[in-house]
Amino acid sequence: MKFSPVDDRYIYELVSKNIKYYRLHNNSQYSKYGKLTQEKLAELCDVSHSLISNIESAKVQQSFSLAILYRIAQVLEIDISKLFEKRDENGNLLQ
Repeated sequence: MKFSPVDDRYIYELVSKNIKYYRLHNNSQYSKYGKLTQEKLAELCDVSHSLISNIESAKVQQSFSLAILYRIAQVLEIDISKLFEKRDENGNLLQ
């Protein structure tokens, strides 16, 4: 589902896509862990698998704290700002 930048759900969509992108494209460029499953990411972040699953789901509007985003970014070894980047449906970074 696509949301407009004026809709507060837009930020959830951005973060959701980026967490999934970095989790699946998590090679040596991003993290020592390599590609991660949702289960492994949840374990490393000390959160439930269902939380990660809901955050990544386009069908669920899962709220989350900045602390959770910070933990996820630390595990993925990326700057938290990368979770707010705009990407197309293929994962390519947009300007």
